[in-house]
Amino acid sequence: MTVGEIVLNTAKSMDSLYPSPPPEVTEIIPKKWRRKIFKAPPACAKVDTSPPPYNKLSMTGRLRGWSRRLTQITMENFVLLQNIKRWQMAGGKVDCHWDVMPAPIERYYRNRVDHLKLVQRENKVIHRLITDAVARVETTENLRRAWRRNRNIIVQGAQGKFVLFPPVPQETIEDPVFITPPGVKRPRVYLTLRVKNCAPMGELAVELFTDFCPQNCRLFTELLDGDGLGHGYVGTSFFRKVPNLYWSGGDVIYNNGFGCYAQKDRRVPIGADNYHFSHSIPGLVSMRVTADNEMCGIFNITFKPMPQFDLKNVVIGRVIRPSNLYDEIRGLGSALCLSPVIEVSATRRRVGGQWRHGLPNQRLLKTTSKLLKDIQKP
Repeated sequence: MTVGEIVLNTAKSMDSLYPSPPPEVTEIIPKKWRRKIFKAPPACAKVDTSPPPYNKLSMTGRLRGWSRRLTQITMENFVLLQNIKRWQMAGGKVDCHWDVMPAPIERYYRNRVDHLKLVQRENKVIHRLITDAVARVETTENLRRAWRRNRNIIVQGAQGKFVLFPPVPQETIEDPVFITPPGVKRPRVYLTLRVKNCAPMGELAVELFTDFCPQNCRLFTELLDGDGLGHGYVGTSFFRKVPNLYWSGGDVIYNNGFGCYAQKDRRVPIGADNYHFSHSIPGLVSMRVTADNEMCGIFNITFKPMPQFDLKNVVIGRVIRPSNLYDEIRGLGSALCLSPVIEVSATRRRVGGQWRHGLPNQRLLKTTSKLLKDIQKP
């Protein structure tokens, strides 16, 4: 029997064990029994730009493990430090490792040798610093020379006349034209300046040239004291401050340089008395003259010679120098900025042996309140 016959007989015997499958069902299922399939509409892609929600557990979940690890590392470092300290106290070497512990006498010898090398190295460093260092003390010759100079000063001072009180400092006047003539007593007035709503900065002493400009000086002193109608220099500010050139102030009407003061019952404007003095030195006080030859009470304080003010301003006084306040204010301000706002906080002058203090300006408050009301009107 061949191999093909054996395979054929085996297939026939399997047909009896496993019959052929049943025929396929081809009957049509009724339409009403068919299952409906839902088809979703096509979805549109959306982009979510909102941040992910904050999850406290996910953010702090690893903190417990990290803290445990930190505590473990800290304890290990503490144990290492304890071991290092124990070996150091026992006399062993911390920065090296000995495979075989030598005898105590040999350990002592090696420690001494290492200590000797360290001392020699430090001595070399100190010797190099000493040799390279520069002497910071004065030489004996310089000290002797200074002593001879001081001794001469002491001997000359002892031979001079004894003075109980120091001499009065001389006033600074670059031009002798402004020196007070003999037999003439010029009055002095004092202006206290301050930054607005702050403490006073100091006081300026001004000498008035009443012998040359009596009428203009009278107008200045009248505004210093207050005219009794609410006008006065106290409370007005310097509306123009040009550093190292000049300051302008004294507008008792608008406090901005556009006002012009006129006394009550005055029919003829007060003009310039004369232009006798020139703006040849710093520290002069001059009063401005309008184009109509009228004095409005606005004055300037100069910080350098200003010949361009001649024939336009009348010099009525000078600031008594040296003055700390004058030196401080000469660098303040800006030609295009009002800050800092420097105002006249107080004035005083001696009249008949008594001090007369200036009255505050009341007109500025009324003018400011009126302007605010006009602005607030619809």
